[in-house]
Amino acid sequence: MGDIAVAIQPGGAVPRPALPPEARLLAQADRENFPVVTRLVPREAREQLLAVYAFARLTDDLGDEHRGDRSAALDWLEGDLRAALDGRPSHPVTARLSRAIAATDMTAAPFFDLIAANRRDQAIVRQATWDQLLDYCRLSANPIGAAVLAIAGALTPEREALSDRVCGGLQVVEHLQDVGEDAAGGRVYLPADDLQRFGVVDADLIAPEASAALRSVVAFELARARELLAAGIPLTRSLRGWCRLAVAGYVAGGLAAADAIEAANYDVLARPVRPSQARTLRHALRVLAPPAARPRREGRERPDLDRAYAACAEVTRREAKNFAYGIALLPPAKRRAMAVVYALARRVDDIVDEPGPIEARARALDELEARATRTMADGVAAVPGDMVLVALADVVRRYPLPPDAVADLFEGCRRDLVLARTATFDDLIGYCRQVAGSIGRLSLAVFGTDRPSATAPLADDLGVALQLTNVLRDVVEDRDQLGRVYLPADDLARFGCAPDATGPADRLAALLTFEAERARGWYERGLGLLPHLDHRSRACVAAMAGIYRRLLDQIERDPGAVLRGRVSLTTGQKVGVAARSLLSLSTGPPG
Repeated sequence: MGDIAVAIQPGGAVPRPALPPEARLLAQADRENFPVVTRLVPREAREQLLAVYAFARLTDDLGDEHRGDRSAALDWLEGDLRAALDGRPSHPVTARLSRAIAATDMTAAPFFDLIAANRRDQAIVRQATWDQLLDYCRLSANPIGAAVLAIAGALTPEREALSDRVCGGLQVVEHLQDVGEDAAGGRVYLPADDLQRFGVVDADLIAPEASAALRSVVAFELARARELLAAGIPLTRSLRGWCRLAVAGYVAGGLAAADAIEAANYDVLARPVRPSQARTLRHALRVLAPPAARPRREGRERPDLDRAYAACAEVTRREAKNFAYGIALLPPAKRRAMAVVYALARRVDDIVDEPGPIEARARALDELEARATRTMADGVAAVPGDMVLVALADVVRRYPLPPDAVADLFEGCRRDLVLARTATFDDLIGYCRQVAGSIGRLSLAVFGTDRPSATAPLADDLGVALQLTNVLRDVVEDRDQLGRVYLPADDLARFGCAPDATGPADRLAALLTFEAERARGWYERGLGLLPHLDHRSRACVAAMAGIYRRLLDQIERDPGAVLRGRVSLTTGQKVGVAARSLLSLSTGPPG
């Protein structure tokens, strides 16, 4: 097998470094998160997969552990691979790989990318941003997925795009597992901007156990990795034979490792975090499971349905400044459904707020409500080309959206067309229940709960809390741009303010403080919902509520800021709230 003697590369340019034996490289396959090969893979393909693994392992060893000049060692490896491709190998690993390349659809390009990734490691020891980390994964991980698909004769542009996401997710999970080891070796793969945002310092990376700040950033990056790994299901389902089984195993290993990190409360320093075989098997079976049977018509609608969901997701990404941070923590199916709920509500708001005659807006609102109601009743889009309705039809086939909540949403927004003032706090609460409590109840149908009848009022209360916060934040914008005053008229009078919400700044500030304290009571009641939700749904709700409560904190600290401009959180603050929500709820529901 591979020897450790010093030799001269063919061509005489670069001395051959001391190399680990080939057998030792292959033995490391047992330490991976996923099964590198199984006996379910035909012998020839198994040998080819092992050739890829051995070369990848050798490349990493030279880039990470070689005791001499690592850049020179990588230069030697590139030269020996080129020689092997010309039929002149000097090492069994490159010889084996060159035979595999000759016998399959593989090219040499992925393997030169692996070398390039390790060269990059010698020069760049920190990743500045998430995008830079993904660019590193493009060289260090994505080539392996492309090679596996090429060995199976299954490499297409569509599959390669899905494979790149899966490989990126696998690489990120591995970086999370190895935070301490990498930091001790002088490398940090967690994006520097995220570390700064969460307040992680270098000492945190090599401590005996993870700090709260580090666990927060690990939770945040893990949610991103899960999003990438979600591409594994459509990729697996597009494959056949041994390749389908192998890819399912790779995806399952990554998901099981992510579960292990989560089970460790995101502490990746205290002890090694490894996936269990049982958890890997369960994920593999889920990935391999055929999709649930759906109505025959959906097969014909699928391209439109994919576009519809994508359109709703884009609306949410573009418009939902706070909502999006919470739903990002949901599993993909629930996240898509919540984006549809948001897109429908956004359309209702846009009709009400757009300029033009009230009569025309009222007709447009009636027409949309009729179409949405018919879509929900029939499970088919009332207007086939309407992307929101196409997606809504699919959502109601999957989740029990309450029709009365949709009716309340429309009725509450109708009030905005005809009422520019709110008389009392009770009137304001009634409005909030219609326009926001309705969203809480629709969301609850997507989340699922152990006690539907008991939790619906809590979802309604939390919606009221969020809307009260919106009312306080947007006092000036609603007054000056839309001509609306949501602050109760009797409270305005009590605090010496005019009915149009103008008046001395100190009196308006005192009123805002008073209403903010009222809103806190609604948060306290509404957050009683959390124990009745699954972990990811609880994290979503806690993140959204956390962002709005931070807004409320800012308003209470400086109510005059509302009168000077729009109060908001920075992106970093929102990300921090979302990650801490996922982290703080990671131990599961209370017993």
